Amino acid sequence: MSEPMPEVSSPVSLVHEGTELESRVEMINGATVVVAAPFNETVEIPDLGAVLKLSWVAGPRGRYVVDARLTSTARVEGVPMRCWSLTVESEPVLNQRRRFVRAGGGEAVRVRPKERDDIVISGAASDISEGGVRFRINGAKPDAPDRVMLDDGVPVTTVVQLGDDMLDADGAVLRTIDDRIGKTVDMIVTLELTERQAELVRRYVMRQQVLARRAAADDDY
Repeated sequence: MSEPMPEVSSPVSLVHEGTELESRVEMINGATVVVAAPFNETVEIPDLGAVLKLSWVAGPRGRYVVDARLTSTARVEGVPMRCWSLTVESEPVLNQRRRFVRAGGGEAVRVRPKERDDIVISGAASDISEGGVRFRINGAKPDAPDRVMLDDGVPVTTVVQLGDDMLDADGAVLRTIDDRIGKTVDMIVTLELTERQAELVRRYVMRQQVLARRAAADDDY
């Protein structure tokens, strides 16, 4: 297929009858995508022939979604685990991520480049959405000689404390912003979320918006 397809070893989401399952691509052969059998003891395996929604990240732009028919749950030569074979039956549709509702502020953020275990950049979020997080780097000053820098586009792992929940997601540095007047440094990281992670962020953002509206209403009295 000439259209975009997920890469081998990349995470994907499968949705069937409203239930979302997370998996990983193990093999691709033309229109056939072989994924690791999702491990969820509370969910029954769909019948052979069932059509699922298969989605994967499209960088900061959103997620590609296709219809994929389950054709086999038998083992596949070359794949060392139980797997599902799916046949893609539609062209990928890009679900845009251009208009995200943002909220929050003050959440603890830790960013670690995937290829450097010795670097961790910490800070406090300015805002967060499904598309990404902007945060102020703790103690960083513009042009400081000892400042730790990450280039734009560097793949990272990002951990954000969302109330009682912890978001641990892959992403990439979008850009770093120096404020020479305020003498602070912000970083914006795009997030590549599974549907489950995106739902976690949506719930958190909605909760923060409700709290903000209540606080504003209290100030009016």
